[in-house]
Amino acid sequence: MAAHLPNLSTCIKIGFIVPSSNTALEPLTTALLHSLPRSSSSSNPQIIPLFTRIRVTTVGTDPHSTSQFSPQLLITAAQLLADAQADAILWNGTSGMWVGAGLEADRELARLMAEATGVPCSTTTLAAVAALEKLDVRRLGVAVPYEQGLAERVRGFFGTTGHGWEVVGLATLEPVPGGNLAIAKTGLREIKEVVGRAAGGGAQAVVVACTNWPAAAIIEKVEAGGDVVVVDSIVVTVWQGLRMVGYRELVPGWGRLMAEVV
Repeated sequence: MAAHLPNLSTCIKIGFIVPSSNTALEPLTTALLHSLPRSSSSSNPQIIPLFTRIRVTTVGTDPHSTSQFSPQLLITAAQLLADAQADAILWNGTSGMWVGAGLEADRELARLMAEATGVPCSTTTLAAVAALEKLDVRRLGVAVPYEQGLAERVRGFFGTTGHGWEVVGLATLEPVPGGNLAIAKTGLREIKEVVGRAAGGGAQAVVVACTNWPAAAIIEKVEAGGDVVVVDSIVVTVWQGLRMVGYRELVPGWGRLMAEVV
């Protein structure tokens, strides 16, 4: 067993702030980091995840739900990860796409977290935007396990960032799961169907806007069926974290973003 343990003296640590009712992102993030290519010639030391939580019990656009994502709560969580000397810190949630504050609010959040911790910081929303910029796509699909009103907010977000993106497909999970814990239990066949519908309007990329939906497991199957890239929220947050700590190797098995874009 000892051969599989990280060297805690030399490993790089990426810190993730997790919604408290999220049960998908930690196992998937850990699995992805365990799959990173390593060889005796690699200059990249082992990379491990650190996790902390903020209380998130509801997902919605009502004032109670959106208040769960206040900057001060996220700054405090980032400081906890900084206590463990994380090399990068990311808010692992898509709230920036639908609370209504816009892209600049997430940029400001990342700046405030970095200022409070002295550590480079980012968010899932900023990661998705960076990935779409790198992919140089214009036509987007959006796939979410949320009710239609929240889904429309995600569509609106990508139409107002100033990048010229057009959302040509919007697909939601039906019936809508009864809470965040239920979202993580969605069957992979159902997720694949929703993502496929989001891609069906000629999208060049599909954004999966939820870090508690295990869509990472079906990315390669969806991409194999057509000329589309799946930008999954869990995967893209890891992708961004790896870039932030200087990891520059391609990672197969998790879709085109990880396998083709550094």
